[in-house]
Amino acid sequence: MHSRTFARRAFSAVALVSAAAVALTGCVFVPALLNPPTGPVDPTDPTSTEGFDPTQGVDEALVSFYEQEVEWSSCEGGTQCAVIEAPMDWFNPDPDKTVEVHFNVQEATGEAQGHLLYNPGGPGASGFDYVAQFADYLVPPEIRESYNLVGFDPRGVARSTPITCYDDPETLYNWMFSTHDGDEAPEYDDTDWLSDEALDQSREGAKEFAEACEEHTGEAIGYFGTEQAASDMDLIRALLGEEQLDYYGVSYGTLLGATYAGLFPENVGRFVLDAAVSPESTDADGTLFQAKGFELALGNFLEDCIAGSDCPIDASSRQGALDEMTELFDELEKKPLKGSNDRLLGGSNFFTSIAANLYAEFQWPVLREIIGDVMDGDATSAFTAVDEYYGVNPDGTFVDNSFEALVGINCLDYAPENDYDVIRDNAEIVQEEAPTVGRYFSGLSSCLDWPNAGSRDQSKIEAPGANPIIVIGGINDPATPYEQSVSLADQLESGVLITVSAEGHGQYGQGNACVDGPVSNYLLTGDAPTADIDNC
Repeated sequence: MHSRTFARRAFSAVALVSAAAVALTGCVFVPALLNPPTGPVDPTDPTSTEGFDPTQGVDEALVSFYEQEVEWSSCEGGTQCAVIEAPMDWFNPDPDKTVEVHFNVQEATGEAQGHLLYNPGGPGASGFDYVAQFADYLVPPEIRESYNLVGFDPRGVARSTPITCYDDPETLYNWMFSTHDGDEAPEYDDTDWLSDEALDQSREGAKEFAEACEEHTGEAIGYFGTEQAASDMDLIRALLGEEQLDYYGVSYGTLLGATYAGLFPENVGRFVLDAAVSPESTDADGTLFQAKGFELALGNFLEDCIAGSDCPIDASSRQGALDEMTELFDELEKKPLKGSNDRLLGGSNFFTSIAANLYAEFQWPVLREIIGDVMDGDATSAFTAVDEYYGVNPDGTFVDNSFEALVGINCLDYAPENDYDVIRDNAEIVQEEAPTVGRYFSGLSSCLDWPNAGSRDQSKIEAPGANPIIVIGGINDPATPYEQSVSLADQLESGVLITVSAEGHGQYGQGNACVDGPVSNYLLTGDAPTADIDNC
């Protein structure tokens, strides 16, 4: 699981959406209306949903969407898949302005008790792909046996009406990465990266990117936010024949789930929100949360590293190791390493390669190798991690549109700060709390000139009357720090918090019986823990 957003500076790319707008991908990595609320559906029998009215309680302007026919086909991974139409704007619907939403169903390995909708995070990750490729690893075996697992590409992502920002992938590649065609990488004076002049330059590049995205995506560019996507989830629920939605969301998927609960509390079934994002966190709040989370995770890694025999960092204490990393970042800021395709590995891309391997403890050996290679002047393994993180192919093309979707969805969810003095003040706070990595979470948002930027309601979500909602928070989660899980569970009227003392981003299904037991029991029986669970 990993977050996809870091503020980047100088030679590694135009500054992105501030890290708060971050949220966060997941970890691992059907035939006619399938299942009415009364029991399993015979895929060959169109009468198996007889008696269920998908339009019950639906506003008249939306009835045509809820009563549309779903055509199923066989798709990759042995799934059944479908394409449905949703209003471009759920809150001002126009039947002539729609978007496509693609979803798929991996049938239960046993007798299905219903559907479990899954989202792995991002924003920008394809739930469709996760379910097609990793269904057996996303949930414990007893859940796979008892649920049809449903994946979807949220609007803006992959197969669903996508956010598109270029005709030629080289355009995006050059925007993301600085290159140099000389024999030696240039040196930089990076002492004034938050000056008015530098921030103006960042905004100019970000505006150019936003204009390209609007040109290639069209009017829909302003309607890919989380409140719109959560409304799509209710349409999927109804067209699957479910009176209530059972849902498992990870990372950004928790923001989708919480938003759904706020919009449709009466339709909430059994909800599990793992590695939570707090809906009321501002851009600055989230940035600070995540900077502190990665500072903590890096320190935990380094402490473990120097206690072993193969650590490239030569230090006798945690703080000493962090100080060495700070020096390495400083060196790369001033003189980046030349890497593949004439790219320059400055401090920001180096941080991305590190952050990408802090999401789980099993990734730490890779991190040791990356740091050692960079200290030896070799950027190869670091850029391999960067390419995997951003979905960059060896030829400079992209696996999918996840980067564009991440920026576009975050821009609609978080109001950007435009006061340069406030930006500098926030950067100072972040640097104090995260002295090693804080510099990579500060800068100008890419969203100042995005259409409909910051349109999501960032108030608390209480979801009164909803069924119990389990929220899982990891003490050492770098990407969605524990404080956000506490905040979400406190906001939700029916929230129940499970606290896990472990490394990593996302805790359900990782073999911890203290987590898996009560969560799986709730999904299977509807019996939720009656109180918060601590110290798992």
